[in-house]
Amino acid sequence: MENDGRKRKIGIGLTMFKNALYYQEEREYYKAKVLSCLPLEGKEKAAWEKRVGKRFPALFLLRLSEEPFYPEGGGQAPDKGTIDGAELLFAENVEDEYIVHLLPTALPVGKEVLCKVDYAYRRRQSENHSGEHIFAGLINRRFGYSNVGFHMELLGENPHVTVDFNGELSEEALSELETAVNAVIRQNLPVEEKYVEEQESEEQESGESNSEKGSEKLMGEEVPIGSLEQGQKTIEFRQKKALSGAIRVVSIPGVDSCACCGTHVKRTGEIGLFKILSFEKHRGGTRVFLLSGELAFLDTQKKEKLLLELSRKLSTDYQSLSERVDKLKEQTEEERGRRIALSLQAVELLGNSYKKELLIQQEKAIPIGNPLCGEGLEYYGKEKLAVFHFPDYEMILLNKACESLKSYVDTDFFCFSRRGEKEWQFAGAGCSGFLERFKKWKDTGRFSGGGREEMLQGRFLGTEEELKAWVDSAE
Repeated sequence: MENDGRKRKIGIGLTMFKNALYYQEEREYYKAKVLSCLPLEGKEKAAWEKRVGKRFPALFLLRLSEEPFYPEGGGQAPDKGTIDGAELLFAENVEDEYIVHLLPTALPVGKEVLCKVDYAYRRRQSENHSGEHIFAGLINRRFGYSNVGFHMELLGENPHVTVDFNGELSEEALSELETAVNAVIRQNLPVEEKYVEEQESEEQESGESNSEKGSEKLMGEEVPIGSLEQGQKTIEFRQKKALSGAIRVVSIPGVDSCACCGTHVKRTGEIGLFKILSFEKHRGGTRVFLLSGELAFLDTQKKEKLLLELSRKLSTDYQSLSERVDKLKEQTEEERGRRIALSLQAVELLGNSYKKELLIQQEKAIPIGNPLCGEGLEYYGKEKLAVFHFPDYEMILLNKACESLKSYVDTDFFCFSRRGEKEWQFAGAGCSGFLERFKKWKDTGRFSGGGREEMLQGRFLGTEEELKAWVDSAE
């Protein structure tokens, strides 16, 4: 097989940049010839497998005479599709010179192949990328904040776009921005592309670039604000790092102008819908999770169905749902408080019963049984180890029961609650060296968990009979 040509300098000019197929043509099928096919081995193969998150019997890097697949870049994942029926695993731009395509199958050099682009996936990426530009542009204009991080995760059950800004944004401000972005979408503004070459000047010779109109300190990084002279016009744009060579500027009139290599819709109206999913503080700024386009609609549809189903189950209308949930939450908290109080009363009776029985039957096994106060609370054990059974206590109650029983039990003990036929959860407390003894018990393979010397919690795997057998045999 021929060398993939990675040592050869091709050089990407402005014309090549502008004529990239993934910018110019909106279709699924393309024909191309295989220029090279390089097998990957050893560490290089392992590195690519790590990137795609899967192992393969064989991997190959192909170069094609035509490059219809968008390569990873600008926070956007590479296109998906097939080459001659083989799944395209990844596409990468090599030093802005050419694109390599990762395949699990070798293809003969010189063969004409049919390339199929997953245009539905490309479309979703374009909708979300353009939506992010509108959002980031409005934030930059209104607050002066810059986008310092961008990533699209559009596959799986919870697709989302993550955008980081170097300033704090309130919930109210984000709600207003969401409305403003959707207003821009409805205006159906053109999404324009401009291609410019960086101009050399005396400033560049002295170590400065005329693409640096200024800079801001953003989360520890110098982020330039770009401007380039093109003829007698000055093109200003947002950028995340210093740029050189051919530059593609994506602009939405009156909204945003940003250096970008990603794919975009032709007009904002094609996006349809923009939605903020959530936000959080991040490194002194704000991280926003959002969706645009078809994925935003599908997310809204899914959540609307969920709300309607909740309304039906709670026998209330959509408008009253929040109030109904608040009342249920209040009732649940009250009920939880009553249950804790009653449970602790039962635990106190159980502790007294255990202490009395132990005095009567020193060094004898205490038989399991004798439900207490209708709670089904039981104990089993011997002089140096005891197990208390609770019917359906969650972990918070087990911990409270364990804490309460410490005043009645002068030995190692566990509070167990069944989780399944062969699974229990527990809270435990003991005498000096309890944690070290527990570590030895874990070696049996039945215990998991840990904690501190005085208290610990975890799981026990086994039937009730196996639990009793362990108590009898434990030292």
